[in-house]
Amino acid sequence: MRTPLWAAALALVAASSLARADGAAPDPALGDTQILGPSIPRLQIEWMAFRVTAYNQYGSGYQSKSGPILGPGSERLTVFEPQAEIVATQGDRLTHRIWVPIDVLSAASPNSIPKIADVVSGASRHNVGGTLQWSTAYKVDPTTQLSTTTGLHIEEPFRSWNGGIGASRALADQNTVIAGSVAGVFDWFDHFLTNGARTGRTERSSTLGSVGITQVISPGTVANINYGLTVQEGELGNTWNAVPLVTGVRGPEILPSQRVRHALVGRLAQFLPWNGALRLYYRFYGDDWGIVAHSAEGQLMQRLTPTLYVGGIYRFHTQTGPPFFTTRAQDSGELRVADSDLAPLDSHTFGGKVVGDVPGAGLARSLHYEFEYDRYVRTNDLRIDIVTCSVGLRF
Repeated sequence: MRTPLWAAALALVAASSLARADGAAPDPALGDTQILGPSIPRLQIEWMAFRVTAYNQYGSGYQSKSGPILGPGSERLTVFEPQAEIVATQGDRLTHRIWVPIDVLSAASPNSIPKIADVVSGASRHNVGGTLQWSTAYKVDPTTQLSTTTGLHIEEPFRSWNGGIGASRALADQNTVIAGSVAGVFDWFDHFLTNGARTGRTERSSTLGSVGITQVISPGTVANINYGLTVQEGELGNTWNAVPLVTGVRGPEILPSQRVRHALVGRLAQFLPWNGALRLYYRFYGDDWGIVAHSAEGQLMQRLTPTLYVGGIYRFHTQTGPPFFTTRAQDSGELRVADSDLAPLDSHTFGGKVVGDVPGAGLARSLHYEFEYDRYVRTNDLRIDIVTCSVGLRF
């Protein structure tokens, strides 16, 4: 497999970001505590957090093979995701963020199918995947910042690499911030037949670009608008999803080899005089497959004490499906998909959280903790319970 040129270039950019970009001489005050050479300031951990999220999914979809041949089949899924995050500074200019999520899941998919005869029973097996994401931000001056990110995801039978660069500039006494970024993702994974047999490897690439502006409207109001463009090429399905055919058998998905996706996002954060905060979010999405979607979210946070606050969340999403979505397809070789995620649907998310800070927690300046529960339901028979617990230390 050849490594894309953009991946090699971004890896080089990420590696070079460790250099002392301002060319300054080492600080004598650091003495022998410096690392990575005499001209590199030492790393200082600012934040360390651990989070555990559990997803419990119920429902059915026509793309699933875990059920009747003509469906719908089970979309039962459980995911246990521990993750760790570390934020560290390196001098006055460099900030690093390392994020490591681990997914432990059980699902009705070929991720856990060792042989053709085990198409259904293998659905109860566990599959483990992990990601390592490293981002670095460099402050050029008080108003300009450059950033890089690179990451690797590994699971059976999937590999993914990503990298990106970005920049931001503050204007008007730093009340206005303009930001932009570009990134690339390369996925390499097994290709399956509908009977569960592996037939080799396939791939896809995604190129992403975004530009946005954040504006301080008043001392208690901040707004943001962002536009993103994504171009995908290659195998755009997972290859194990099925499509029920009018002939009474299952057939594979047949999808376009390219997808151009547009997203326009608006955010508003408003401080409330009773020690509360209101956050509003809207997203418009459209692509050249014919899918149009609208998402709206509101989050209300209320501080109860100087160190404790609670919040409520509601999110609504509605979308159309592509013209080739069907739950009974002709076996004509034309485009077809039965994936419930691509169907016309409405969804609702209801949630609440408790957030607190404990000052002076041992060696740390404070201990931060969160507990959140969300309930996701949608009109084409899917329900998810999501529980998240996290704890973090600020140094």
